[in-house]
Amino acid sequence: LDLPRKLQIEFSGVVQGKTDTEGGEVSSDEIWAIFMDEYLPSAAEDDKWGRYELMGTRTASDMSGEVTLDVNLRVGESTESLQAVGNGPVAAFLSVMAGQDHAIRLFDYVEHALSASGDALAAAYVELEVDGQTLWGVGIDGDISTASLKAIVSAVNRSVRARATV
Repeated sequence: LDLPRKLQIEFSGVVQGKTDTEGGEVSSDEIWAIFMDEYLPSAAEDDKWGRYELMGTRTASDMSGEVTLDVNLRVGESTESLQAVGNGPVAAFLSVMAGQDHAIRLFDYVEHALSASGDALAAAYVELEVDGQTLWGVGIDGDISTASLKAIVSAVNRSVRARATV
């Protein structure tokens, strides 16, 4: 992964928090485990990771550049079918998440392929302000648009988790 500099700084604070709590040095495997636990979804049966999970999407666009996004989103214990319109999938999905009673602003968005092959995974990173808290989200998927939406879910879930522990 090629993390944006501001995400590197944020993640170093996460690692520092773990070492302060648990003590000692951390190996590269432990750093990767901390990263996955903080930014990427856990197993479906583990609800620790967050309130939201992207279950499926479909987009349609017209010649004006407007994109309609249909999304199936797990919200707590239920799955909701939602729709929004924007100038792209990211803008439309931010509207979907704002409809979940979150004040959201996008500050930064970075994406890249994880390899050069035709079936490469893509990574997306978003810096959002969610309900007054600025933080990063990470998404990984075979489709770059889906990776971007997963990154938004990651950031919103991190915000929800942070507020729950305060």
